[in-house]
Amino acid sequence: MRHLTVDRIDGVYAICEDKERKLFAIPRGDLPANLKEGDKLDIDDEGVINVNGKAAAAARANVRRKEDELFEN
Repeated sequence: MRHLTVDRIDGVYAICEDKERKLFAIPRGDLPANLKEGDKLDIDDEGVINVNGKAAAAARANVRRKEDELFEN
């Protein structure tokens, strides 16, 4: 299984990044309509793409916590 993070939406493509920081352009038509930057995608061996909502929420919470720590001082 491959795991990607949506880096940005660029026109008709979602630009996604893997853990090695390689970028992939995936047509938005192949992805859920409500996709947004920062979402985590799981792609199984058959190429089925699912949004991993729990992983995305955890990553966003981590970023918020770091921002709070940074701007607290």
